[in-house]
Amino acid sequence: MQDSPLVSIVIPTYNHRRYICDAVDSALAQTYPNCEIIVVDDGSDDGTVTLLKSRYGESIRIIYQENRGLSAARNTGTRQSLGEFVNYCDADDKLLPTKVARCMDVFEQHPDAAAVYTDYEHVADDGETVLARPHPPLPSGDIFCDLLIGPLGNFIHEAAPLVRRAAVIEAGGFNENLRAAEDWDLWLRVAVRHPFVYLRDMLTLYRQRPDAMHTDPVRMAESRLHFIQLARCYPGRERCLDDAAYDVLEAGRHHHLAMVYWQQGRRTAARDHLRSAMKLNPSFMRRLTLLMTHVLSARAWQTLERMHTARS
Repeated sequence: MQDSPLVSIVIPTYNHRRYICDAVDSALAQTYPNCEIIVVDDGSDDGTVTLLKSRYGESIRIIYQENRGLSAARNTGTRQSLGEFVNYCDADDKLLPTKVARCMDVFEQHPDAAAVYTDYEHVADDGETVLARPHPPLPSGDIFCDLLIGPLGNFIHEAAPLVRRAAVIEAGGFNENLRAAEDWDLWLRVAVRHPFVYLRDMLTLYRQRPDAMHTDPVRMAESRLHFIQLARCYPGRERCLDDAAYDVLEAGRHHHLAMVYWQQGRRTAARDHLRSAMKLNPSFMRRLTLLMTHVLSARAWQTLERMHTARS
């Protein structure tokens, strides 16, 4: 098996001393015979590096950088990696032992693919208790439009793909200006040029932490709007939606962000995004919603909307 292509497992971490060993142990436990494990510590001050050095010694590579964010840490790991393939795994997630091997088997059958991505299970904060979330089979091949406008949103969890390093470099890596949805954005830019293959095996564990990024509604809504605005200019976008339909899509993101801001008490910001939504896709309900930001709370207005919908 010496001729097996090298796979780099890149684990970014920032103050995740509590979880990091679970991720590293899962990477070291891979049945695939040719993996390198790279941990990129993004400026932790909780003793993560000391822990990793004492526990793993030379069996993993540790790269320390000043805090620059998750995307920057992943990009550093990609640049420093030596593998033909890369699997990203956040410090609070885990790979099951056959994750890399199963994906490499699929690559042998689909040499034109840029990525093989697997299914994943949501687990509780303990990293073990499974939180079921059934969903239909996911797409293979040209998945660009599925990722951009499909009903499941970003259906590829960051640790799910084994991806060709060259395809990541070609796409420009992770966008370091995105505070969330950065993996969604990268997969979309890779999918512009290359096919993906879906492997319906649960081979990644996605930990649901109470303080995780996805629990911050403002950060998520802002980043998803930014992602949609960026994707408008990606080549091939027109085969998914024409300009008018894309205006409707972007208007919906502005409207959603406005509602999140309103719920947070940030009424001026909410009005700004409602006005942006109306420029793209004007409607009576949006004009009425803008007016209501001056007189009602967001919760009261949403209650009235639900009552109106129920009577319709």
